[in-house]
Amino acid sequence: MRRVDESERSSGTGGAPVSRSVFVTGLLLVAAGLGLLAVKVGVYGIPLVPTETPGPWQVELRIHVRGEGGRGSVRALLPPPSATQSIFDERSSSDRLSFSIREQEENRLGVWTGWLEDIHEIVYQFRIQSRPREVAVPAPGEGEPLSRALRLQFTRPTSALPASAAAVKELLAQLDLPSQDDVAARIRTIYAFVAHEIERIPSAGDDALLTLAHRGGSAEGKERLLITLLRGAGIPARVVRGLELREGVTPEPRTWAEASARGVWIPLSAVHDFFGSRPEAFIELGRGEQPLVEATGVRVVGHRFMAIRESLRPDEIASLLAPDNPVLRKLSLYRLPVPSQAALRVLLLLPLGALTVAFFRNGIGIATYGTFLPVLIALALRDYPLSMGLALVAIVTGLAVFARGGLERLRLLMVPRLSILLCLVVLVVTGLALLGEDVELPDLFAGVVFPIVILTMLVERLYITSAEEGLREALIRAFWSVVVAAGIHPLLRSEIAGYLMFSFPELVIAIVGLLVWIGGYTGYRVADLVRFRALVRDGSGARPS
Repeated sequence: MRRVDESERSSGTGGAPVSRSVFVTGLLLVAAGLGLLAVKVGVYGIPLVPTETPGPWQVELRIHVRGEGGRGSVRALLPPPSATQSIFDERSSSDRLSFSIREQEENRLGVWTGWLEDIHEIVYQFRIQSRPREVAVPAPGEGEPLSRALRLQFTRPTSALPASAAAVKELLAQLDLPSQDDVAARIRTIYAFVAHEIERIPSAGDDALLTLAHRGGSAEGKERLLITLLRGAGIPARVVRGLELREGVTPEPRTWAEASARGVWIPLSAVHDFFGSRPEAFIELGRGEQPLVEATGVRVVGHRFMAIRESLRPDEIASLLAPDNPVLRKLSLYRLPVPSQAALRVLLLLPLGALTVAFFRNGIGIATYGTFLPVLIALALRDYPLSMGLALVAIVTGLAVFARGGLERLRLLMVPRLSILLCLVVLVVTGLALLGEDVELPDLFAGVVFPIVILTMLVERLYITSAEEGLREALIRAFWSVVVAAGIHPLLRSEIAGYLMFSFPELVIAIVGLLVWIGGYTGYRVADLVRFRALVRDGSGARPS
């Protein structure tokens, strides 16, 4: 028999659809949530909607070291402020280590020193507003060349940049470079050769000469070869190290080059395809052969970067974290580490999903699989477009229906049957990942451990319901569960919803108030009106039990 949650509703025939206590409780909660929001907006000037211009990035560097039981140090390149990147809100926390910032030539170095034993974790955080760097390439005869000292510094060969090697000289002779006066044209010729004639091979080494000999190398190898050839041609060139920041992607260390044409440093990369214009996504950490992270007096050192894009402008973030607002600073989620922020940005959207499910179930009267399964389905498919997510659900549901008939004939017990379905779901998703590679969608279902768990729960509920109440009822509930999940899916992917819930977490209190109203509603649902529409047309005032 179909269950319609009648036990959750009063079957009385009189009175208001919401009791006074329920109405007052919900009103107080909604007023409290909206009141706190109004204080933030009206008093502290926090915008109600995210700014149109992209906000700064919050970047976090985590370093793990295992000491040798003596004094040691850890050094890391820190981002330098410049005309194209503004650095603010720098913070560092370390376990019993002293921290200092030192200037070394053109680089900023963060140095942590102290007694290193066992495992230490170092966390360095900063916010950065990056802008693209546009450089006008000088024409022949324009500008002032570098001083003799700088020219010698950036043209001399090193072990990593063997500019005086015979293979380098031989290749430069074959390239037929333009005259010495047209430095920009010489740079373009060398850049074009490395960009188009040298293949990028991720598994290859970083050696410049091997990259030249094999006509292929890693990203680092291609950039080193580019700088080596530039120096071999007498053009000052240097290594630049930084990060590439993109939303939803782990920050990747990047290396590119800068070449001097008549005193103007031109950013260029034969791997990332830019010349004279560094993209906004690239932030600079340092120049030269200095590694991003290095340590002395340790046995093992490892590091990783994490980043998240803020929705507020730097001045708005500063007002949230200002010391003259201690209460607001303590309650602000923007002061949390990047991993905590990333998790909370997702978790704080779940109350919106729960509100949507409650409205569909208690306001409209739609029967779904449980209260939270539609929310979990939408959460599992959050990283995919809705069409792709629905296709995945349809494939998995079809698999469950198809496998049901075969497993019934074997008369297996319930737990082994469900375990077999889990294995089939894993195989299907694995096949879809391989299909994505063939159709040039390599990220298709790339991180599907969590979706597999949720979809397996859907298959389990479908299977149990079909055994207890029939396949038709099971498919109806699965259909409505997916419909509700499709309604929640845009909320979980909405930039505005994510901003509101993260910047104003007090909205959860208002959502609780709305849920109190929905939970205390004892009137007709939309499904009831459809079900008893004949009575409505007859004008009968009797209320069905």
